[in-house]
Amino acid sequence: MIYYLLLLCSPLFGCCQSVAQKQYNLKSKSPDAILFSAVTCLIALAFFLLTSRLQLDFDARLWPYSLGFALCYLSAWVGTVYAMRYGPVALTSLIISLALVFPAAYGVMLGERVTFLTAAGFALLTGSLVLVNLRFDGRQPLSGRWFKWVFIAFIGNGGCMIMSNMQKRHLGDSFSHEFMIIALAVSFVILMTVSVVWNRGFSGEVRKCLPYAAVNGTANGLLNLIILTLIGHIPNTILYPTNAALGMLFTFVLAWFIYGERFTKLQYVGYAMGVASVVLLNL
Repeated sequence: MIYYLLLLCSPLFGCCQSVAQKQYNLKSKSPDAILFSAVTCLIALAFFLLTSRLQLDFDARLWPYSLGFALCYLSAWVGTVYAMRYGPVALTSLIISLALVFPAAYGVMLGERVTFLTAAGFALLTGSLVLVNLRFDGRQPLSGRWFKWVFIAFIGNGGCMIMSNMQKRHLGDSFSHEFMIIALAVSFVILMTVSVVWNRGFSGEVRKCLPYAAVNGTANGLLNLIILTLIGHIPNTILYPTNAALGMLFTFVLAWFIYGERFTKLQYVGYAMGVASVVLLNL
């Protein structure tokens, strides 16, 4: 029972991340998405170092996968933070979650059987992407800046899943912590270097950014910890679809009540189709 209670609570940490990202953009006069992402990477790096208990075995074969993951990871974080600034929380989270199509398509390319559920998931996902990108309200369409950054986050998130899949297929489960530690360290160095070079008021922005990035990174670490704890205690066919669907529904409720986001009727339909597609592709 305790494991299912943890599963039901896990989406709250995803909501904490969305709130931290949105609040930083709202509270800072000149938010630095790159700095925010760098601090988040640093906190996530600390999390993986602590949970590894420093019992690590770095293998040279990890580097290509970790470097590829790092580039996708930093793109996903920066894209997400910028997308949260320029667009709605619920639709941003939905589209980024739909990047699940990448590992599903990757599996099909490698010869995995296409089931009815997989085909239905792809069909719903396609329809969802079309509907949610229609006019946000009756007057104004979603901005081009939002679309650009949410697309970068979508591609980056999908790339992360692909690189994780490739690493596990070729090297197994033995280097999970090492894989993430290399990727996060590289991401942090790149993002922090870019932020220092571009941001003249660096020290002042660090103070504004740190509380929100700390919440974001800690929530991300706790979410990963819960998922790692639940693996083996709850069947994957229940764990991943439930976590994905609840996360999207929690974010929708959050966006409705806290940020007052309202959609068109077609976008509500598209959002429901997106939730259903994530569940079916997970199954």
